[in-house]
This record gives sequence, structure tokens and C-alpha cells, in this order.
Amino acid sequence: MVTTYKYLFLMAAVTMLSCCHTAKNMLASAYDEHPENKQPILERPAWPNYDLHDDRSFAAFSHVQTAPENAGIHLLREDGSRESSRTTLYRCKDATYLCYDWHVPDYQDWWFFRESSESAIIDADTGDRYVIQSHEHFPLDQCFWIYGHKNETIRLISKYPPLPLSVKRIKLYSASTESRRWMSGDGYLTKTYKVEDLRPHAAKQNKEPAQKKGRIIR
Repeated sequence: MVTTYKYLFLMAAVTMLSCCHTAKNMLASAYDEHPENKQPILERPAWPNYDLHDDRSFAAFSHVQTAPENAGIHLLREDGSRESSRTTLYRCKDATYLCYDWHVPDYQDWWFFRESSESAIIDADTGDRYVIQSHEHFPLDQCFWIYGHKNETIRLISKYPPLPLSVKRIKLYSASTESRRWMSGDGYLTKTYKVEDLRPHAAKQNKEPAQKKGRIIR
């Protein structure tokens, strides 16, 4: 009888440890590591009298972070237009990171970008807004140049408050800002996306299986 009790106790302990290990693994898989984002080189600071309509006053950077091949997806706006950049969401414990991957064409080696301080991640089910905290290594609300990445895909990363695990579906919001030549300043709201479909592991999970050629029958 004592042996039976010991066996049952041992089995219960093993089951408990297994459940704890499984729960720990599930919690770990719910979060991502901070995306790689090296410090770029500041080639030229912005002028003290920065002027949106004078591109000579913009800060200029080189050697920015490049993106993994084919990471992220092209999001659709509510009006049906497609974003030029590819987006990936990193759900970390302490913050949420949105990565925007831009391909620099081979015919031009300099582009300017701008990120609004009113950008937000919106919980599609509750309407809660998680407002941008920083644009890592780059200014908010100011245009800036990036040089030296012809025919490469560069990655710009924005930091937001952490998303609770209860947040399952989101929209991305960008406020309208002042326009200038080559930049409309129009804001936008994306269609609704599942958080899991935007995370870095999603591309591997959702990869379509290779199609078999099959026979040609006439």
C-alpha cells in the first residue's frame, strides 16, 4: 500500500512539473525578443531652424539597420491602398515594436522619412489606443534623410506600450500632418489584422506549401 501511495505521489509530481513546463513554454512563445536595431551613423544633424519645406535642414543618417529577407507583410489601408513598406510586430513583455521595412531602389541612394508622434496601435475590439513612444534612433515629427542603402531593404522601428495578451486584433493609425513636395501628409487607418499574423514567426507558420507540378494530360 505504501508503495502504491509513493507511486501515485510520484506520478502527480511528474504531471505537475510537466504542466508547469508546458505553461512556461506557452508564456514564452507569447512574447518576442527585441528586434535587432543597430545604431546608425548621424551624417548631419537637423538644423536648429528645421524647416519642413527645406530638405537641407533635415538630419541625415547612414548605416541603418537592414531587414531580414521577406519579413513582414504589406498592410492594406481601409481605402484599399497597399502600404509600400512591409510590417512586422514584435510583442515583447516591456513594449511593442513595429518594424517597417523599406526597399531602396537601385536608381536612387537617398530617401527621406517621417514618423508622427500621434501614430497608434488600436485594439480593434475595444478601441483602446497604444500611442507611439519613440522612433528608435530617429526623430519624431521631423523628416530625415537616409543614405547609402541602394538596392537594400532598410528597417525602421517604432516603440509602443506593451500590448496585453488579451489584445488579439489591431489596426494601425497614422495622423494627418502638414504636407510638402513628395509627401502628401495624409493620415490613414489600416484594415484589421490579427496580432499573431504580424509577429515574426507568422511568415514561417503561414508559408504556403510548394505546389506539385503534376502530370500534363492532353
